Amino acid sequence: MDLLPLIATTVGAAIALSGTLLTDVRRDRRQRDRDNQQLRREVYVGFALALNTAHDTLRQIGNGTATGDERRAAAGRALGEAYGARERLLMIATEPVAVAGEAAFLRLGEIRSAIRDGATTKSESYRTTYEKWAEAIWHFRMTVRSELGQQALPQLVEGFS
Repeated sequence: MDLLPLIATTVGAAIALSGTLLTDVRRDRRQRDRDNQQLRREVYVGFALALNTAHDTLRQIGNGTATGDERRAAAGRALGEAYGARERLLMIATEPVAVAGEAAFLRLGEIRSAIRDGATTKSESYRTTYEKWAEAIWHFRMTVRSELGQQALPQLVEGFS
């Protein structure tokens, strides 16, 4: 009995099967990479929007009439959504994005402290902390753009955020 045709068929089938499996593994890896990039993109945008919402709330408090304990409590609550977005960012982000995001979050915390301590949006203490936050959030945005393969944008206006 000649075994050569049987061996050749078996080897051919093994090669075809391994090629199919390799193609599937590569396809799955590419899909997983796309899914991970989409998840990171959603987390990054969600984080930036949460910081902007918190900042808007702090501005309203700073322009409002609340004083004392009421003002401190409102300022303390302003970052509520941002804390959750921060946790998602720190778990999902690459190191450069996580570092830039944490810096922006901490700068926003400085605005919260200024507002809690009585600063208005027209005060020097607010302007000083706002400028630091604006710079940090801009850096975060540009770090995200870089990671996603987009060109950096020029900072068109001084203090633009």
